Amino acid sequence: MSDLYLIRHGQAGSRADYDRLSDTGRLQTRRLGRYFRAQDTRFTAAFCGTMRRQRESAENVLAELRDAPALQVDERWNEFSLEGLWEYLAPRLMEEDAGFAQQYAREHAGNPEVERTITSCDITLIRAWVRGASHPKVESWRGFRARVEAARDTLAALPAGSTVAVFTSATPTGIWCGNAFGLQPRDMLRIAAVLFNSSFSTLRLRPHELTLQSLNQTPHLDPALRTYR
Repeated sequence: MSDLYLIRHGQAGSRADYDRLSDTGRLQTRRLGRYFRAQDTRFTAAFCGTMRRQRESAENVLAELRDAPALQVDERWNEFSLEGLWEYLAPRLMEEDAGFAQQYAREHAGNPEVERTITSCDITLIRAWVRGASHPKVESWRGFRARVEAARDTLAALPAGSTVAVFTSATPTGIWCGNAFGLQPRDMLRIAAVLFNSSFSTLRLRPHELTLQSLNQTPHLDPALRTYR
């Protein structure tokens, strides 16, 4: 049995330069590390994906801890590519769905603020992907989910009683937390949508059981620092 902390990365940049922490993201993750240190939370293992925002978050948190474990990189914890969906799937969806094309024109065209938010257009595109829309150059939803879930093999091989930090993103966290309740993909996405930057969710991992203990905790953040990007 191991205790697993799934930690969402801190606030990232704009769509044009998303894979790095903003100043706010760096502050959020440093505060999380200080919170863990104050609580005497001691991790026996730590993992992150290969994305820069995940690695920077991990480094900021672990730098604040006593006797922090070495950070291990595992690409299975990476987020899916929203940029890939827009590049390869969105053009096809615009051709096939006039409503989506109109939605895009309304929300994205000539809107400089669009880089700071997830729009309903993004959600429509992601839902189409989850339902099975595909492109050879885009990881499928089924493949993405299988990749994220496969990381369980590494965690299960750790010594019993391990306390593990995983620095990842919203959707992998949504998948794992959803699996604890046998939820459907749409519900996993709903979990992902409400996760604050630098929040942590805790699960207990047994050989044949996954139990959710807490979700989306932010005791280290003032309300003004609770962001979603």
